[in-house]
Amino acid sequence: MPRKLVADSSTLIALERADLIKFLSMINYAVIIPPSVKDEVNSDKILKFCKVQELNGRTLKLSKSLEHLGIGKGEAQCCALAIKLKLRFIVCDDRKFIKQRFFLDNKNVQNIKVLGFSFFLHLFYKKKLIKGIWQHFDRIVKLNNWERSEVQVSNYTFLKEMGY
Repeated sequence: MPRKLVADSSTLIALERADLIKFLSMINYAVIIPPSVKDEVNSDKILKFCKVQELNGRTLKLSKSLEHLGIGKGEAQCCALAIKLKLRFIVCDDRKFIKQRFFLDNKNVQNIKVLGFSFFLHLFYKKKLIKGIWQHFDRIVKLNNWERSEVQVSNYTFLKEMGY
């Protein structure tokens, strides 16, 4: 049975732009997305690799409270969903959210690690689906206008920590 992970639209769109989205079916993870991410993605090419999970009860309440703090709807729903599923991380490349989460006074959200597209590059490389990391990294950064951004830095740091 595959492990679960929650992904935001920014990462999924970045993988599609780089023509890497097809590899999501070949890793040992089920990609779970909340309804707002489904709406943001709005692409059958991406959605066929994802499972949409509705939010309700406490999860929906947490998502709404994060939105009131200024967190985007997609990121808020991803965090709430990760907490519900007892996951320790989400995959998100939203510039604003990467900055915002450090200023939140919510320990549950602060304890969720935010990984970016480089997490998928790492998985694809380990499964021998791609031959190198850095050419894909550079291409994704360029295609998404993430040069010299928090997104580029956080993904670069992750890959360096992983030994690439």
